[in-house]
Amino acid sequence: MWFSKSTFCCTCFLLVLLAALLVPAFGSFQPSFGLDYCSWNATHIVLAEVTPQDGEFKVIESWKGNLNAGDHVSVPHLEPGPHAIPIASYLNQSRPFQPSGKGNIEDIPRQPVGSHLILFTRHESEDERPPNSANTTGKPPKWEPSDFFREIRSSVIWLDGSELYVFMQWTNPGPSVLLKWDKSLAAVHARVAEIIQMQKDLNDSVRLQDKGERAERLKPYVHSDAFPAREFALEQLGKCGPPALATIRTMLDNPEYALEAEDLIKAYSEAGGESAGEELSNRLEKELAFWQATGPKLEHGWWNEDAKPDAPLRLRYGQTIQLIRGLQRTHYVPSLTTAIQLRDFWRSLPQLNDPSGLNQLATECDSLIKHLQQGKQTTGVRKLLLALGKSRYRTTAFRQTTSPVTALIRL
Repeated sequence: MWFSKSTFCCTCFLLVLLAALLVPAFGSFQPSFGLDYCSWNATHIVLAEVTPQDGEFKVIESWKGNLNAGDHVSVPHLEPGPHAIPIASYLNQSRPFQPSGKGNIEDIPRQPVGSHLILFTRHESEDERPPNSANTTGKPPKWEPSDFFREIRSSVIWLDGSELYVFMQWTNPGPSVLLKWDKSLAAVHARVAEIIQMQKDLNDSVRLQDKGERAERLKPYVHSDAFPAREFALEQLGKCGPPALATIRTMLDNPEYALEAEDLIKAYSEAGGESAGEELSNRLEKELAFWQATGPKLEHGWWNEDAKPDAPLRLRYGQTIQLIRGLQRTHYVPSLTTAIQLRDFWRSLPQLNDPSGLNQLATECDSLIKHLQQGKQTTGVRKLLLALGKSRYRTTAFRQTTSPVTALIRL
């Protein structure tokens, strides 16, 4: 299966999901805290302190959401187990995935009353509640994790004095354990504030009625160093419709956006629909010319010669596949000839049609060709039926005795 290499982070997320679903018996990715992801997806972020009641915390500062200093937050899943160990015990572990002594270092640590932690949580119904409105149900809110794995351990930062700790997977295969994090509280707070501001600015952009202006406002975030902001901007560009095409085109033509080109092609096809077909077809013709000039010079194993996410040939391969998929979305029949030429050329060179996975491009071409051929046949039928309506068969007597489909069969 071909994975987008628009960003290394995106690739990691896809690999995480694949590993979690397909290889549980042989080790897999385990929950690891991600500051940007949790900051983006949390409805509430608070600096809180541990109270005498396990699983209950008192808010010191509210960084996101409608909680206030002094409010209490109950998160039963953060109650330490009967054999929980303090954070100090983790410092003595030379190999976190093979601990010595008592306690399970995969469990929630036990902190002294008054210790601090940062909670990144979601309210189960927060998306439906107006901002800053009070909870009028009378029921205590149920707090959910905000991390990618939806696990509370990796939605928290624990503080031990001035040191920060988060759950991370030390090695794969291996468990997710509490590890010292090389960041300061001030740096974390600043990054959280930055992510919140990005989220606000992007949401304001999406509310703009002028979709061309909206696309321009989204453009800077396609290059953002925050993965959630980048993904949101790309998704929304695709929803802007044809007014966004000029903006996306300028990015596709700018080498600075090479890492995002695959996702930009997808956004272009989604925004333009059938009107984007001609542009995508022209770009596929250029890709065909590139591979015809480059392919014969490549040797077996070229794919692994440069395995970096920004390897030029890998990026080009991904862009070509996205163009093929975009043309299938746009149903652009005139690209059929180019698709056939690209498929046949790709399969003519063993170094390109590698069974380890590079033949994915030829397979994508097959899918596009089949799709366009079916579309061409459908278009032909429609034209013939239209012609029938204007022909001599379109008489009153003929309409009474013969359906258009029957007439088509007779012809």
